[in-house]
Amino acid sequence: MEENKFAQLDREQMQELNELEEKFGVTLIAYDTAAALSDTSKTFNTSSSKINSS
Repeated sequence: MEENKFAQLDREQMQELNELEEKFGVTLIAYDTAAALSDTSKTFNTSSSKINSS
C-alpha cells in the first residue's frame, strides 16, 4: 500500500493554496509526490507542474 505524505509548503505556496481554496470554496491538501512509490508507472508526478488558477 502506498503511503502519502503531506507536502512542506513555503509561504508563497501556502498563499497560492489559500487563494485557490477561497476561489473554489473547497479544502485543498498538498501531497509530497517525491514520497510516492518508485514505481512511476502507477503515479502521476506533478513536481514540475504549475497551478493555473486563471
